[in-house]
Amino acid sequence: MKKVNQLLKISLAMLLLASCSNEKKESKSTAVSPVKIDKVEGIARIEPEQGLLYIYSSANGTIENVNTSVNDKVKEGNVLINLENSTDIAQLNMEESKISSQKSTIQSAEMNANATLTDLKKAERDVSLNEQLFAAKAITEQTLNNSKAQVNKLQLDYKKLLSDKELAKNKLVEINAGIQYQKAVVGLKQIRAPYDGKVLQWDVHKGDYVTTGQKLGQFAPDGALIAKAEIDELFAGRIKTGMKAEIISQLNGEKIADGEVIFVGGYLKKKSLFSDENTVEDRRIKEVFVRLNTESKTTINSRVNCIIFLNK
Repeated sequence: MKKVNQLLKISLAMLLLASCSNEKKESKSTAVSPVKIDKVEGIARIEPEQGLLYIYSSANGTIENVNTSVNDKVKEGNVLINLENSTDIAQLNMEESKISSQKSTIQSAEMNANATLTDLKKAERDVSLNEQLFAAKAITEQTLNNSKAQVNKLQLDYKKLLSDKELAKNKLVEINAGIQYQKAVVGLKQIRAPYDGKVLQWDVHKGDYVTTGQKLGQFAPDGALIAKAEIDELFAGRIKTGMKAEIISQLNGEKIADGEVIFVGGYLKKKSLFSDENTVEDRRIKEVFVRLNTESKTTINSRVNCIIFLNK
């Protein structure tokens, strides 16, 4: 009986040893090798490379006309909105009407000054002649003094006329400055396109009263589009400019554009692209810009997925 028990114990020990050996082999065979990461994905928003611009009012006033509609293509300097400016136009016309009158005043002052100068030169010649006549006792001293007094009077008159002419010229400069000011005021009542581009939206309508600095709408400048992406801090340090990227539609998962990384933020920041979404996650991100190719089928302001290839 003892021999049987000993055999059972030995058999049980051998089974345990075999079991441990198999577990070690299985653990070795099932060990997971490190996963090589060759691409990073983040969410992005499509924007013009120069950014989405807001259009602001440069003056107070009532909107007289909205000259462009949403999605209209415009050229730099095109008038997008006119504010009511009849009073400012009237002021400008009044200032411009002063030009002709003031030029006539200057011309008259010049003519009077020239005429007086002619008289002065003649009076100075008379004094010179009278001095010779007085030396020859041909005229009295009173006559000589009278001719000298005439010269003094004409000299004063001439100086005054020259001063009047300068004042008239300065007045003309003031009028021109007033005209330029009024033109600037009128110009502020015309809201113009800052670049070639497209009107994305209007927040105002004809008849609305707006104030200086009020946002009127949004504008997209022409040029390349970028995907403004947010890459999780775990992978952000591996992103570099020049890396290739693909833009993927969140609607159907299809690739809609190729691109290249042109900017990598220099610090980690809070998520901001879609900050209106409710989330309790407190991870940081790095901002990355991807310039899209010219054949992209993206829509400005759309949300997409951005895949950046680390080895391309």
